Parts: sequence; C-alpha cells; structure tokens
Amino acid sequence: MTQAAIGVDIGRCRAVEQPDPVAGHRTGKPSSSAVLRRCVLLLLLSLAACGESPAPATLAERAQADEVALVSAEDAGMRAAFAQARASLDGFLALALAKPAPAGLGDFAVKVPISQDGATEYFWLSDLSVDGDGYSALIANRPEVVTRVAQGQRHRFARADIVDWTYTDADTRRMHGNFTACALLAKESPAQAEEFRQQYGLDCAR
Repeated sequence: MTQAAIGVDIGRCRAVEQPDPVAGHRTGKPSSSAVLRRCVLLLLLSLAACGESPAPATLAERAQADEVALVSAEDAGMRAAFAQARASLDGFLALALAKPAPAGLGDFAVKVPISQDGATEYFWLSDLSVDGDGYSALIANRPEVVTRVAQGQRHRFARADIVDWTYTDADTRRMHGNFTACALLAKESPAQAEEFRQQYGLDCAR
C-alpha cells in the first residue's frame, strides 16, 4: 500500500493516520451476531482532543467499544501474523466449511484486505462459503476508511487474500487463530495484554 496520509472519521472528530503507510485492522472476538471487536492503536489525534469522551483506557475496553486499529503496512509483527495464519489455513478451512459444522465450534471468520484509492482496510468476514474458484463471506465490520463496501454485504475474495482466521470452541471457551490480535497485543502492556487474553480466551503462545 502506498497511501501516505488519509483522514479517518472517529465519531464526530477527524483523526489523521500516521504519515507512513498504514492499514486498518480489527481485533477481538466475533460475537454471536458475527460482529468482531476492534481497537484503536495508532492515531495522531485522540477523541479527547476533539472534545469527545476519552477513549476507553484498556485494550479490552477498546475492543468492547468496537474501534479500529491503524497499523503500519510494514509492521514486522503483523507480517509474521499473516504468515502464521496462512501456514495453518488448510486446517481452518476444513473446519469452517464442514457440513454439518463440528460440534461446539462456531464464530468462524476470516480477515481480508479491501482497498480503495490507495488505502487498505482489513475486515473480518463471517458466514464463509465456497464461491467458484474462491470464497465469499459477509463483511462483519463497519467500514472506516474504505467506503465502497458495507457491513453485512457479501464479498467475494481469493484464498490468497486471507491474512487471518479465527473460530471459537464453546466447550473450552477458547478462541483459536486471530494471530493479528496477538500481534497487536505485543504492543500493549503485559497487564492489558493478559486481561484481553483472559477475557476472550485467546492463546498467543502458539
């Protein structure tokens, strides 16, 4: 991605991304309604500076607020997360596309990039199905940067577009995958990262 700096609407305020290449990411656990949580990491302007209520203090609270994370396109941790997710994608797809779905497993979702005018935003997509030589799924997030798609819209994409995957196990109350969330947690304090892992059942020691 070659975009230098763009504006992102956060509530009624206007926050500007950092001037180096960035991409919007979501992190967290898909709820029963398939809406995945998001968090803000990198903003030049805060909501408080704009006169709005201060942003939630902890990562878990920011995830609960369904906010979006802005991360450099060259972030080494995020690139490593992409590679880890792709290396284990075959096993995930076998579970996600199984009919009937494996007992106790649910909230299957994949993360893919969608671009517009040189900007890239990463979305979680749910209700995955095979579509020709690729896949299609429902966009689970509200767009913040890319406006040519909408939440709830079915989007078609190639296997190569998938950069992360996740699902939950109701029996163990664990979240599997979501490697990009672990990359974001590495930027947080140990206490906040542990709070998030405990709340969502995410295991980053993989």
